[in-house]
Amino acid sequence: ASLARSNISNCIATEAGSTSMSDGTLISGCTAEEEGSSIFILAGEVSYALPAPAGRWLPNARCEVYRKACSYSEAAKQAACLEHREDCALAESDSSEPSSDEKEAACRRQTDKDKQAACDVNEPWYCQAATFVQPCNWEV
Repeated sequence: ASLARSNISNCIATEAGSTSMSDGTLISGCTAEEEGSSIFILAGEVSYALPAPAGRWLPNARCEVYRKACSYSEAAKQAACLEHREDCALAESDSSEPSSDEKEAACRRQTDKDKQAACDVNEPWYCQAATFVQPCNWEV
């Protein structure tokens, strides 16, 4: 099945085959008893092609480390922390200063080529500690 610009309410289930949703299809008010909410996939495949409806998000987007806010009283450290906030979100380290290898890996994860090229592994990043809630099923 293929759905475009549709509203789906009160469940979607698939046991085989595939379902593709796109162009702002909205899933709302759904439950899969004892299995969670919105969609329960026993077998088969469900895919969603962006754009999503305005104000919505998909949980399988880029896996990042959610970090605490930058809170340095020293202006230079605060500026560096803010400048490297996105880099730190891609570093799989709970250290405030990832190693050179961790920084290089984080820079390679940048999807924007300009940001990837501007990513400096030689200056301090001043990353903050990871928050308790994380978007991916891993621990820092």
